[in-house]
Amino acid sequence: MPVKVLIVDDESLDLFISKKILSFQYEVSGFTSVDEAIGWAKENTFEAVLVDYYLTAGVTAGQVLKQLTSVKPKSYKAFVLSSFVGDEQIKELKKLGFDDVILKPLTIERFQEAIAK
Repeated sequence: MPVKVLIVDDESLDLFISKKILSFQYEVSGFTSVDEAIGWAKENTFEAVLVDYYLTAGVTAGQVLKQLTSVKPKSYKAFVLSSFVGDEQIKELKKLGFDDVILKPLTIERFQEAIAK
């Protein structure tokens, strides 16, 4: 059975590309809306979540993970997708419950490496 991946990215083109890249080997669901993603998560299971670092209207990946863990206990790996994240930000994100940061552009190799850790 393929690993199920949830992606949350407010940029529809970035979401489209991420879904395309991962869908060759994984079962992928993606949303540009945090509310839609949380609603989907309530009803579905998944093994990994990828959240863009900055989402619309000042919403951050940390806020999304907090909402997600309130509806689905963390039995999945959580990753931040970002173009750039400094060492201090990585430490903060790990404190919030993220397993790692995957730098954009997303590649299947970067995702496989992160999920294998």
